[in-house]
Amino acid sequence: MNNGKAKIEKTTDGYTVTIPSKKNWFALLFGTAWLGAWYFGFKNAIGMFNINNNSSNIEIDGFMSFWLIGWTIGGLVVVFMLHWGYFGKEKIEFNRQKVKFEKTIFGIGIKKDLEKIEVTNFRTEQINESFFGGNRWTFWGLGPGKIKFDYGFKTYSFGLAVDDAEANYLVKELNKKVEKHHGQ
Repeated sequence: MNNGKAKIEKTTDGYTVTIPSKKNWFALLFGTAWLGAWYFGFKNAIGMFNINNNSSNIEIDGFMSFWLIGWTIGGLVVVFMLHWGYFGKEKIEFNRQKVKFEKTIFGIGIKKDLEKIEVTNFRTEQINESFFGGNRWTFWGLGPGKIKFDYGFKTYSFGLAVDDAEANYLVKELNKKVEKHHGQ
């Protein structure tokens, strides 16, 4: 049975679960269109600065500078969210020595090498994905995942994109890997 979102790879050295980011196609298409409009606003705002190349006279409006900084930050946040939505991946990899945990876009992002003996208690958690009353970041595919595990006194989560049934399956499989290592 292979109808889930997670890609599971079993090798002689280990076990890897890779999950693509949660795709909300409405949010991704809306964000992409918004970014197009953002660009024209950005271009017009830059054009409002009176820069005369023939002399060293540059007029800078304080309000416009402040607005442009905010506009730029907003655009960068949307670019990040779109990249995560289209290309983001979560990965947990068990090998002989360590557990690697990653949340990356094109291989860039959060990467943690965890001691196998400290990785415990894989479990599922219900996520309220409602825009009203739930975690509003899930609309963009961000926020805590449906699968959690403990590492020492810290808790990590991943797997927002998987359905509940797939999360339950993955938890059982990941707990087998933990029990196998702890039993050695």
